[in-house]
Amino acid sequence: MKKTIHINLSGIAFRIEEDAYDQLKEYLDAVQAILGSNDEARETINDIESRMAELFIPVTHENQVAVNLKDVEEVIKILGEPRDYAPADDETDGADASSASAKKEPFVQPIRKRLYRDPYSRVVGGVCSGLGAYFNVDPLLFRLLFVVGLFYGISIIPYLVLWIAMPKALTVEQRMQMFGGEPVFNKARTAAPSYMTAPSGLNQVLRIVGVVLGVGIILVSFALMVAMTVALFFSGPAVHLVPEAGYMWELHDMLFSQGESLPIIIGLLLALGVPLLLVFYLGLHLVFQFRRGGKLIGTLGLIFWLVGLGLLTVGVLKVGIDFRHKASIEEVVLPDAFNGDTLFLQAAQMPQITKRSVVHFNNIRVHLNEDDMTLFGEPKILIRENAEHFALVIERQAKGATEARARAYAGAAEYFWLQKDSLLELDKIYTLPAKSKIRDQKVTVRISVPKGKVVQIDPNLQRYVRWSVN
Repeated sequence: MKKTIHINLSGIAFRIEEDAYDQLKEYLDAVQAILGSNDEARETINDIESRMAELFIPVTHENQVAVNLKDVEEVIKILGEPRDYAPADDETDGADASSASAKKEPFVQPIRKRLYRDPYSRVVGGVCSGLGAYFNVDPLLFRLLFVVGLFYGISIIPYLVLWIAMPKALTVEQRMQMFGGEPVFNKARTAAPSYMTAPSGLNQVLRIVGVVLGVGIILVSFALMVAMTVALFFSGPAVHLVPEAGYMWELHDMLFSQGESLPIIIGLLLALGVPLLLVFYLGLHLVFQFRRGGKLIGTLGLIFWLVGLGLLTVGVLKVGIDFRHKASIEEVVLPDAFNGDTLFLQAAQMPQITKRSVVHFNNIRVHLNEDDMTLFGEPKILIRENAEHFALVIERQAKGATEARARAYAGAAEYFWLQKDSLLELDKIYTLPAKSKIRDQKVTVRISVPKGKVVQIDPNLQRYVRWSVN
């Protein structure tokens, strides 16, 4: 480990490695020897030290890292060699003076602007700060766009891509490229570079907008976090706020087997809660403009979010096992022969179900009554004409972890019909017993119509009917 020395540049303390200190002292002594010891020379030396301090601050992580030899060499490259500070009014006259002056005039290599992340004014990864420096606007503008994009789900992926693609501006040269600053330090005292800040009027407008938006983000994200927590863990108290919440755990038992839902609930809490916490933190940042803790919060948030996605994946796979096998059972019925040449298919009278009180799970729908729930689905009715004899086949299908379970789930579906000579009444829905597992149950009714017979279908039943190809 190299020995470090504590120095003071323009009133700012730095730690510097010994070889870097020797190089820096040699450079300042050389500039001092060329400039002399008058007031103008002392002013120039002070300007050089101020500029050095300005360049050393970011690369030392606010004095958390010592200045090394490479940092000093880069600063010297930016400020220019000592001979570049020689007075223009040398004792040489005429053409000799012009020639000497021309030789001493340094070549200014322009700095090409490049896109970097700014790790020293970051909230999370420094992407918005880097974009602000590159486009010469306040980073707050990009932070506002990022927060607005979060509500539409279009910010996270571009931010992660830019985080990966944009390198950090760590060295002096990289930070100068990020801001597009002048490479050579002028001897005359100048104002702070204009690229460091956007116009003050725009800054004030953005600041006001940021505070207002930040307050709104804080309130909305906090309300969403409370609602999500209540929905996932406190469904009992939630019943008093939302009556339908009382059915939540009953629906939970219908969808999940024992132990399947825990990773899904924790995964949802992390996958949804972590982004809400980050949005809440961004709202606080927009209001209070603090800088500390952004990297730690962002890193921990990403880790917990990925853990949440992992738990969700595990939970979904466990639920998927319960849908792995498919089975069906058939009930074959030979109805009584009917008189006449026409078979009338009529919809049975059933209680009206309002759409507003129905929750859909693929084929199965859940009707939320005042006292209980009804699980039902719509059958598919297939008609085959010119058959050998009149027949009715009711096929029930379901899925399960095993074929035996799938057959048991299929057999739980209840479907009713009634024959009155040439009138065949069919239910428009099939039902499942209360608290049954929802496992993609389906019912298909196949009707074989004898030769010479025609079928007349009730308009209320028409949308359930399909004609089978002979």
